[in-house]
Order: sequence, then C-alpha cells, then structure tokens
Amino acid sequence: CRCRVLDGRFFLCGPHIEVRQVRWHPGSRTDSLLLVLTSENFLRLYETGSNEPQLQQVWPLGRQPTAALSSGPRLPFLVGLGDTAVDFDFAPPVPSENEDPNGGASSRMDSSAIIWPVLVLRGNGEVYSVTSPVTADSCSSEKPILHGPLFMYPPADDNYGVDACSILCLQCVPPVVVIATCSATLYHCVLLTGAEDDEDNHDKRSSWSQYGSTYNLHTPDVALYVFESVELELGLALDDDDDTYTCPIYLHHDSGTVSRYFCTHDTGVHMMSLPFIVHLEEFSRSHDGVFPDSPPLELLNQSSSAEYLICTRTSSSSPLSPILGLAITSPPPALITLLTSGEVVSLNLMSVPLLLPPSTTVLNNGKEELYSPLKVLLKEPFDVHIKKFLKHNVSQPILKLGLNADPSPQECMELVSRTTQLFREEYFQRHDRVREEIERRVRTLQTLKQHQLQELELMEQEKIKLKQRAEQLAEKYEDTKDKQEELTKRAEHVLCLVSQRQPVLSSAENKLLQDMNEFKEKLREFQKALEQVKAKQNYHKVQMEQWVSNQKKRELYLGQTHMKTIRTNMAQMTNEIADLLKMVEISKHELGL
Repeated sequence: CRCRVLDGRFFLCGPHIEVRQVRWHPGSRTDSLLLVLTSENFLRLYETGSNEPQLQQVWPLGRQPTAALSSGPRLPFLVGLGDTAVDFDFAPPVPSENEDPNGGASSRMDSSAIIWPVLVLRGNGEVYSVTSPVTADSCSSEKPILHGPLFMYPPADDNYGVDACSILCLQCVPPVVVIATCSATLYHCVLLTGAEDDEDNHDKRSSWSQYGSTYNLHTPDVALYVFESVELELGLALDDDDDTYTCPIYLHHDSGTVSRYFCTHDTGVHMMSLPFIVHLEEFSRSHDGVFPDSPPLELLNQSSSAEYLICTRTSSSSPLSPILGLAITSPPPALITLLTSGEVVSLNLMSVPLLLPPSTTVLNNGKEELYSPLKVLLKEPFDVHIKKFLKHNVSQPILKLGLNADPSPQECMELVSRTTQLFREEYFQRHDRVREEIERRVRTLQTLKQHQLQELELMEQEKIKLKQRAEQLAEKYEDTKDKQEELTKRAEHVLCLVSQRQPVLSSAENKLLQDMNEFKEKLREFQKALEQVKAKQNYHKVQMEQWVSNQKKRELYLGQTHMKTIRTNMAQMTNEIADLLKMVEISKHELGL
C-alpha cells in the first residue's frame, strides 16, 4: 500500500478548493493518468508514473465560482444554482478528429489515436461532454473541446431534477448513462446521436456556440434519451419524517458485468440490475435493426430492479452512518464496504442473483401446432420458472447502524414487525407458492411418466406383433421368389420350343446364318493358306539339312601356288622394312641425333 501527496502545494494555497471526483483515465497505456474534478470547476490531469505526480493539463468546465465580493454579484451563486460540475465519468472511446481552428466541422480523421469523451454533470442536471486529444502515449497540449449541454429527450420542465449529484456511464453498446439526484431518483438514459429536427431548429442548434476567455461551448452532436426513472428507499422509513430526507447518491461500476451497478449513500448500499442491457446489445449487433430469434418488444420494456443490500439508518432520529468506501473484487465477485465505524462489510455477490432476462420463445407465424403438455411444461427451464416466483419486490438489507445509534424499544419493535411482515409477504408466501409449484410439477411429471410407461408397454406389444408380421412376410416373399424363378424358366423353355417350330426363319436367324456362311468360307481360305505354309516349311527344312551336310564335307586347306605366293610376298616385305631401317639410321646420323 502506497500513499502519495497529489499537488499538495495547490490544495494548501487554496483551502476552499475541494476534490469532487477522481478517476483513472482509461486512455493511459500505463494506467498512470489521473483525472481530478475540483470544486472550482476544473478538471486537472496528472501523470502519476513518476515518484511525484506531475500536473499535465487543466481543463476549464465553465465559470469559476468564488466568494469574493469584488468578483461580481452573480458568481457566489454559481454553486447554489447548480452551475458547477459535481461529477464526471468516461464514455466509450471514439476516433480522434482534428477540428478546424475556426471552430468549424472536422476536416480530416486521425485514425492513429482515440478520444475518451468525459461526461460532466452539473448540479442543475445538465450534462456536458469534454473531448481532449489525450492519447495512451503522451499528453497533447491542445485545448479541450466542451460540448453541451446535451439535449435530453423527452424534455422536462425541471430538467429531470435540480439536485443532481452523480453520473455513471455503463460501457455497453449503445452506452447507458445513469444520473442520480439527491432526492434518491435515478434516471437511466441512452446516449445516442441527436435526432434530426426540422431545418429551422437544426440550423438554430448548429449555430449556437459560446466563447469565453478560458473555455468554448460547442453544439453537441449526441443526446440523452431518458427511458426510465427509479426511486430508491433511503433507510427503512419506520416513521413518516423519512419521506423528506435527501442525501447525495454515489454511483459505482460493477467490474463483473455492465448490466449492474451499485449506489452508496448515507443510509447504505443499493444494487441496481438492468436486464434490458443484454437485449440492447443484441439489437445493436443485429443487422438492419432486427432482433435475433424475433423476441417480443416487451423484453426491452423490463423495468430495472433495486435491491437494498446494506442499511445504516432506520429512521430520521437515527444518527447518520454513511458509506465511506466501496470496492468490487473478483473472482469470486464480492462487495466490500467501509463504514464510518471502521467496520468492513463483505458480501458475496454469488448469493445475490443477477437478474437475467427471461428466455424468449419463437412464435409460430399463423401455424397451428398440436397441443403437447410436454412442450407447455418445458417451454422454459424449471429453475427460471422458480426464480420468477422467488423474485421479491422488497428486499431485507443487512442492518449496520452507527456506533452511537441507540434505537428505542418502539423502533426495535417496528423493525422486528417490518422484518416479520416482509418475510411473511415477500418470502414465506413465495416459498409456499414455490412448494405448491414444485408439487404440481411433480404430479404432472408423475402423470406424464405413467402415461409414457403405458405408451412404452403398448409400443413393446406393437413391436412384437410387427416382428411376427415381418417374419411371415419374409417367408411369403421367399416362396413367391422361388415360384417366380420356376415360372421364368418354364416361360423361357416354351419360347425356345416355339421358336424352333416356326416354318420361316426370323431376321435374326437369317443374319446369323449369313454370318456363319461367311465364317465357313473364311475358314476354308485359312486352311488352304495353312497347308501352303506347311509345304514351304517342309521344303526349307530339307534344303537346310542338305546345306548342313555339305558344309560338314568341305575341307579347308591352301594349295602350293597359294603358299608360294604368300612366301614371296613375305620376303619382299621383310627386305623393304630392312631398307627403311637403314634409311632411318642414316638420317639420324646426318642430323646428329
């Protein structure tokens, strides 16, 4: 655990300056950029990677409130009128755009960096969007662009409350923005591109812009569409005075799922579940705006549910015991809260069921299907069916009062009565209903089992009958096959006899006879040629025998004349060789070799 001083000189020189909110900038690759919202209407960006945090940028969010009389009569009322920022959160990233210096539309797209828009909430309920080219690698020196206030639809006279205190942006598609007020009211909004109005209104909105010495206000291109409001129960409300109690509501992300978040306040912790987010993401991923499997639109109209997890105040007379800190750990998911008494409360979120949207069934378009009790029974999983019965509208939170809390016997009695009544109405009755439902399901399954056993017995009997029938048919088939082969042979024999007894030859027989005569003539010619070949073979054989005998009788010798001629030639050649040798010797001698 490390502790660092964040810009100590700045806060010491301005004791009236307070820190409203601190969040890590998600655009930092090293997770070292820290964004701080101060009460003087500034966002301060710090680099905490070094030993001492360094101030990188200061983003003005509007006029700076001050209590000095010389600064003007209107400025001291900025905080009271809700014109200062009270909270901020990061929206999903968008590609960075290089704006024209004259404040015009974007000229070109820079795809090498992204921008994390910052949604800033003011106390009067107005939401602004701050965009600054801060990348994951370095901090830019360009001035941030302040858009707003964002238009909220449908419009409300009170601007959805004038006591806004916290804002949260759920990182889903499209983003869902939660705005909390001190009167314990939560507004769920969808962040979308602004609606296209008529040309006059559109031109009027597009031309609206404010410029000051330190900040510029640009027309926003996105809007908030409010579709739901939820009122939280602050304390157990054991007396009538609790209805007027108000306190700031702080919103916290759930790192495990985007369809759930937590609210902390002076009276405890609430958990909010938003089941429609799952269908909203399915709708955004679908093509041409068509839901997969065509679920009914009622699924998007499911209201959010609030569950009171920890309660620190029972009545208006009880001392306050606000929640000092909240953290979510995983896995397994657990909620850790720090109370003012120093006590740490850990709650396993596995025991707190996450409300999932019910499974949808594909409707048959105009086609009638046969009634099937089993299909009706298995239309949805039994555990989902039971969870619907166990879902209660009011929860019993964990009671954690402050150290100085001393409830009166009447308050204790009211608390016990309320808890007993709650268990009786929201738990015991539902468990009785679940027991009846389980018994009904068991009886139905037993009836179905008995019916299926009877059907199995009938099918077994039918199987035996079909097997016997198949054996009989197989025997008949073999007999029929043998009889058919016998009849086929008899028919062929009859056809042969009929053909033989016909007085006139058929065309096929005439052709066969002609072919046989041609083959007979060719056979005669081949026989004559073969006899000639045999005669020539005998003749050549006799000639060869005679030639062999003559060769054996011949004598190989030379006569006297031939011998004499050969001797004369040999003597002449010897003399010539001797003369040549002499000439060679003479030549060598002459040449001196």
